[in-house]
Amino acid sequence: MTLTISPQTTAYFVDTLMDWSSDHFAEFPWRSTDNIWHALVAEMMLQRTDADQVVAVYNHFAERFPTPESFLKYPDTDVFASLGLHWRQKNLEALASSLVERPPLRDAEHFLHLPGVGPYINGALRSLHLGKRDYIIDSNVVRIYGRFFGFPTDAETRRKRWFVSIADSMTPDSPEKCRSYNYALIDFTRSLCKPTPSCSQCPLLESCQFARAHGKVLS
Repeated sequence: MTLTISPQTTAYFVDTLMDWSSDHFAEFPWRSTDNIWHALVAEMMLQRTDADQVVAVYNHFAERFPTPESFLKYPDTDVFASLGLHWRQKNLEALASSLVERPPLRDAEHFLHLPGVGPYINGALRSLHLGKRDYIIDSNVVRIYGRFFGFPTDAETRRKRWFVSIADSMTPDSPEKCRSYNYALIDFTRSLCKPTPSCSQCPLLESCQFARAHGKVLS
């Protein structure tokens, strides 16, 4: 699939989301941490889990386990029990062991070699916590781009080369602006462009192909 997006459309989308975000930024505790270990664990906790459910679990974890070494002293601690996702526990144990053996450098190009770290967590860690320019792709990002630009999506869209190219091209070049934009994407898809969207509150409404196709915009 080929989709050509004009610089004007890109600028409109990015600026609109960032303007919205200036009044709707969510102050979650992991967003202000400079602890790479905690940042990685937070992103693992957030996989397929609503951020509001993660807050108490993350705060307890961060207070109890400031380093991967401290966590490995209590390997039987089921961090994810209250989140109902026990399968992540083995990934967390492997991640802690890997960080102890080979701590990641802040100037590392990527973190995909770490257990439990896929493209999304890698992009999130780099762009949200380490001041590096990187895109993020998950089902929410696929949904908003698919709706706005009017192309069909499925479970495999996030892995398609053409979609990765779109996500990359939409992401601002400046690391600082990239961070703000990625947080705007996260908050916008959590608050408005949900599986059942709140179109009446959406600042992108007039230019959204999904909204037009579903009669949300008057002709």
